Amino acid sequence: MSARAGRASPGPCAKVVLWVFGSLFLITLLSVPVTTKTSQVRQAPDSNLIVRTTFPRNSTMFLPRYLAVKGRAGDNGAVQVRSTQWVGTMAIVLVLGIFDYVVICRLLWRRRRPKAADAGLSSPSLDL
Repeated sequence: MSARAGRASPGPCAKVVLWVFGSLFLITLLSVPVTTKTSQVRQAPDSNLIVRTTFPRNSTMFLPRYLAVKGRAGDNGAVQVRSTQWVGTMAIVLVLGIFDYVVICRLLWRRRRPKAADAGLSSPSLDL
């Protein structure tokens, strides 16, 4: 006898909440917030002096692209992940998904569905 035999399958409400927040979690997982080093070279019009300015820029990268850039040799730390923001965003999506499941599926959905016992007792009877 399997462990799933005693459990009922999740209802349509749970499937919708899982689908919506699962998609949001997947998008959050695949879009990595990173800080990249960007450089700018400029020269004054009447000067031979060239100035190179390097500054950080916040952006997001697709996870496979981030892993490819990070795995490249000689990168010198041009891309750094902002892990606190990444994990924090995933945690927020997870907590909101659990909260919506509890509120929508457990509290509101249960109030709307008629009880099985009440449905059997309130059926119209035929008086002959």
